[in-house]
Amino acid sequence: MVAASALAPMLLAGCATQPAYERPALATASAWDNDVRSVPAADTADLAEEAWWKSLGDPAIDTLVEAALVDNPTLGQAIARMDQARAAAGVSDAQRLPQISLNGSVTRARTGGTQAGSGTLTTTQSSATLGPGLSWELDLWGRLKETARAAEGRLDARTADAAQARLSLTGQIADAVLRLRACHFSLTVRERDIAARELELAVMRERLSHGNVAPVEPANAASNLAAARTDRISRQEACARIVNELVALGGRDASVVRTLVTPSPGGTALPPASLDRRSPLAPIAHVDADMIIPDPPPIALALPAATLLDHPAVVAAEREAAARWAEIGVARADRLPRVDLVGLLTGNWIRMLGSTSSFDTWSAGAELSAPLFDGGAGAANIRGAQARYREAVEALRDAVRTAARDVEDALAGQQSAQQRIATSREAVEAARVVLRANEARWRAGAISMFELEDSRRQFNAAQESAIAAARDRAQAWVALVRAAGGRVSMPAEAPTGSDIMNSHPDQGNAQQQ
Repeated sequence: MVAASALAPMLLAGCATQPAYERPALATASAWDNDVRSVPAADTADLAEEAWWKSLGDPAIDTLVEAALVDNPTLGQAIARMDQARAAAGVSDAQRLPQISLNGSVTRARTGGTQAGSGTLTTTQSSATLGPGLSWELDLWGRLKETARAAEGRLDARTADAAQARLSLTGQIADAVLRLRACHFSLTVRERDIAARELELAVMRERLSHGNVAPVEPANAASNLAAARTDRISRQEACARIVNELVALGGRDASVVRTLVTPSPGGTALPPASLDRRSPLAPIAHVDADMIIPDPPPIALALPAATLLDHPAVVAAEREAAARWAEIGVARADRLPRVDLVGLLTGNWIRMLGSTSSFDTWSAGAELSAPLFDGGAGAANIRGAQARYREAVEALRDAVRTAARDVEDALAGQQSAQQRIATSREAVEAARVVLRANEARWRAGAISMFELEDSRRQFNAAQESAIAAARDRAQAWVALVRAAGGRVSMPAEAPTGSDIMNSHPDQGNAQQQ
């Protein structure tokens, strides 16, 4: 027979109803298809727990992110769900301990009636009881243990969800600021284009007054000017929508957002379009998109297995699968006998007919309950728990694939944008030379306005491409950090975006214009 001293630990530990949980096997690639610039592992710093957005060196991003982390409804909801899961885990842990309660009652009763030969007889009785009660379920089959494990798994999942919400929020703000900077730069290009068209219209009207051109020429110039103004209005609306997006994310007023984002990160404001009406091309002849949009520092990724398994979305899905596995054990234990230890100690006080009496009672024992016939409900509950676990495993596999796809997309976008940076700069310089030459030829009457318009369209398109390339490069960097769950590395001495922009070779020339 088993000794009594050894019986208690066995009862407390219980008997497992299923094997211990093991993380499902997940297929990951051995390397990234679209690799990023490598950084020596010995000289890297993990950005997962750092303020990664500060690596861009953009004060507008820093300010808006700090405000959003303090007051953002989405992040607040994620934190509240994490607190709810923590409370549920506390309740599950408490159920494994003895439950002690205090029970008491006070009553006062009066009875009266008539008795032959004695007249009316009235009796008053007062009674009171007070004592503790004990109940303790012996976790024979691990039901309470598995319930606690399920709660702990969900707490881990909600914690990972909160980390993912924080990463998503900071990434959305950084992405929106980059888009707004590019939008403002694009507005400046359109303002300069409008200024040039206004000058053309004035020249055409002057020529018409001298009879040098047909009336259709000023009409064409006026039509082109109206189209350019319409395009600028549409671009202004797009910029306003981004401002509204940042207001919703960060909780700061629109005026504050515009003040933060309008100047360039390096401190150089965009030159006004009306700086030189005689040559509208002069104001930003040396202003590069890199001076407006941060140039992100180089980063490196670990192998896919390490990067993906640490991703908050993957961690949340894996911990949910662990919780579902524990719930299978709970469903199985519910079909087995349940033993509860109960105890009661009560003090009783009774006063009646002028005398008081008191006495104590106690009881202790065990209660056994077991299902005999449930119509198959218990077996169905097990099958349902197993199906929910399989669903969680598939969700985990999907989370891994989605994270891998997002990383590869970000890497591909980063490579594409980096390559377009050089080609777009060459296109801007070539288009600038052509437009200046054709502007001079048009003023001299050597070419028609249609040729000038064609060269202007090419120059505007080249500038838009350069802006888009710089914006896409920074956005791809942000997307890569988000896709990797913040698990990216960068050189410990890597320059920030503001350092790169402050050392831009064209910045000094731009400030002298």
